[in-house]
Amino acid sequence: MLEPGTLKLLAAILVFSVPVWLFAAVLPGRVVAGLRLNRAQAQGLGAVVGLVLGVGFLLAVG
Repeated sequence: MLEPGTLKLLAAILVFSVPVWLFAAVLPGRVVAGLRLNRAQAQGLGAVVGLVLGVGFLLAVG
């Protein structure tokens, strides 16, 4: 079985990745803050959101 720290890290990776996947699938072509996003910009925005969520998750669970 995996150690608790390894499981937390895998969960944080998943928490980081999901917004990137979702934003890349949903946001291209939409207007956000007055800018029409392409796929790379949507992935970048998802990465920022995912980073905040992933770090927040790790801080919350210790």
